[in-house]
Amino acid sequence: MANYSVRNQVAIISLCSPPVNALSSDVRRGILDSLKKAEQDVMVAAIVICGEGRTFCVGADITEFKSEFKTFPNLFELVDILESSPKPIVAAIHGHAFGGGLEVALACHYRVALSSAKLALPEVKLGILPGAGGTQRLPRLIGIDSSMQWIAFGDEYSAQTAANIGIIDRIFPSNANILESAVQYAQSIIGKSLINRRVSQLPVKDASKVSHIMEKYKQIVGKKSRGAIAPMVCLEAIKHAALLPYVEGMKKERMGIEALMGSDQSKSLIYMFFAERQVRNWTIPGTGINSKNTKPIKVEKVAVIGLGTMGRGIVLSLLKAGIKHVSVMELNKTARENGLLFIKNILEGYAARGTICETQKRSMVDALKPVSNFEMLKDTDLVIEAVFESMSIKKDIFTKLGQVCKPSAVLATNTSALDVDEIAMVTPKPKQVVGMHFFAPAHVMKLLENVRGSKSSPQVIATAMNMGQRMGKVTVLVGNCHGFVGNRMFRHYTVETDFMLEEGAYPEQVDTVLKKFGFAMGRYQVGDLSGNDIGYRMRTKFEMTNKQQPPGAPERERHGVRYCPLADFLVESGRLGYKSDGKGWFRYLGKNRELTVDNQVTSMIDSYRKRNKIVPRKINGEEIIERALYPLINEGFKILEEGIASNPMEIDLILVHGYAWPRHTGGPMFYAHITGLPKILRVIERHWNNAGLREPHWEPSKMLVRLVKNHGNPDIMSWTTLERETVRSAL
Repeated sequence: MANYSVRNQVAIISLCSPPVNALSSDVRRGILDSLKKAEQDVMVAAIVICGEGRTFCVGADITEFKSEFKTFPNLFELVDILESSPKPIVAAIHGHAFGGGLEVALACHYRVALSSAKLALPEVKLGILPGAGGTQRLPRLIGIDSSMQWIAFGDEYSAQTAANIGIIDRIFPSNANILESAVQYAQSIIGKSLINRRVSQLPVKDASKVSHIMEKYKQIVGKKSRGAIAPMVCLEAIKHAALLPYVEGMKKERMGIEALMGSDQSKSLIYMFFAERQVRNWTIPGTGINSKNTKPIKVEKVAVIGLGTMGRGIVLSLLKAGIKHVSVMELNKTARENGLLFIKNILEGYAARGTICETQKRSMVDALKPVSNFEMLKDTDLVIEAVFESMSIKKDIFTKLGQVCKPSAVLATNTSALDVDEIAMVTPKPKQVVGMHFFAPAHVMKLLENVRGSKSSPQVIATAMNMGQRMGKVTVLVGNCHGFVGNRMFRHYTVETDFMLEEGAYPEQVDTVLKKFGFAMGRYQVGDLSGNDIGYRMRTKFEMTNKQQPPGAPERERHGVRYCPLADFLVESGRLGYKSDGKGWFRYLGKNRELTVDNQVTSMIDSYRKRNKIVPRKINGEEIIERALYPLINEGFKILEEGIASNPMEIDLILVHGYAWPRHTGGPMFYAHITGLPKILRVIERHWNNAGLREPHWEPSKMLVRLVKNHGNPDIMSWTTLERETVRSAL
């Protein structure tokens, strides 16, 4: 709804739809009814539109996307009615003016804002475009170039940035009363002509440069939003603002929104939008324990053990979260000094860029408390171990922590794959131990995979989840198994792509197909970037590498299972990737590290095939996608079946935020849903049979088989419920 009042010749239309004043049908009707009152009241000379509560307006009501166009006034109609008003309208912005909220503001004749306000047209992140004149009005206000930057990427900007380019007419201090300030501003413009204040009637300033600007942004979008459709459609719609009159441009915008609305990519992005909000409501499958009935321990003092790459990032994440006491323990003096210097330099960079102020920077530096022995951690509320991935080293640390830390302290290990229960058992209170798997660099990566051990108490789990949320992480709770969710699934991705190298593909071919699908980098470039020796060390622990095999052992088999040693040969020849003089699966030349195909790698693959009498065959793009991605999906169903993840959303969030799975496909499980579970199962069964029932990653998940057999392609949100019902009835 919208509330209406009049103050000193100024009508005030207040959006009232807490918590974010979304433009539901009720709110739109309320605005229109209030506007009619204001226009008919001879005592009203100007109008202010504002938002009640903490924000102006975050845009359309996402739950009404399908029905919005059928209800009068829809947002498209409302903004034109606002702009055509004979009385000047001032948009008073505080908090956020996002999406349709900003489009409403653009339709007003003036825009004022608190300096703390944020503005954005983020519709592209939902796979659509601003559909209420945003692609046509914004270019007329700020030009084609800036409009493409704002709309094609959907980022948010400060009120000051918006004022600098002409969106905001007046900035008020962040502590000002936005309504009082806006009313005073409205009084100052009473009687002024509205010529040149109706944005739709303005010319586009840089229209003559549209072709050049368009080409520039097509290249940028092609790299940054690989595989996504909406950014390109946004660019086309903006281009029409320069080439066509407003009314004709609006027809093109309407065509764009209709084409995108309901597309698979839009469905995927909207699914991710809700998943990122739903994940806060965690649950432990089959227990009734969840975020609503479990409270976290109060955490004021945190310690991080280890100041390597991961430890440094975790410390920075804690400081940014406002933790006022962060003990840092690194027994190696050089590593400690380098780690602290790195942290302080990053904080200096934040301050220089204006991300934090000088006062915040000093407070963060003061929060750092270097410690030299375990005894100094006795009063710590939460300890996060972030040392080398070695079970013996971690056990030694947790043994000492168990001896010195207070009984209520939460002890977290940052292991990426090791058994959390085995680590916990060396402490007197295994219920206080939990896994907190950060992703490097931890101060940049959004994902935190929290691992519940079999003994972890509900309160300890709640504490780890709460801390992740305080750090602004996409925090997902998973069960304890080797590799947890992300690494367990991703292993099959690397295994099967290597098998394709055996059979006829080359690294550049595989990577090209995966990048076309939407990955920012292909599997082999990622390996070079992170270091091919990381996977090699993991294989070494299981005695699988080429050098560990006895003379005469089968080259293509380990423990009775098919194995491809090409990645071993690569590392054993010194090709670790970026860090070994730019030599890995590819060569990286010059200052820009330009990727090039390396003939030595091609020869290595060819020689291996010849030695093993493998006749290479042509592998097309469809097969590459199926064999690279479907084993992950199959493993995802096994993870759901085992209760390691409680729902498919959690799996998708982990792969999107931790492993760069293309967001516009919704993650592996949603991609399976869109593709159709019957097709997914057919492909998996075909490869399982082709492998002679000997490659475990192709063995069909029992859950997947049951879902297809009993329900065909059910809605993704029903998968776990249907599985429980099937298993229960079988028992």
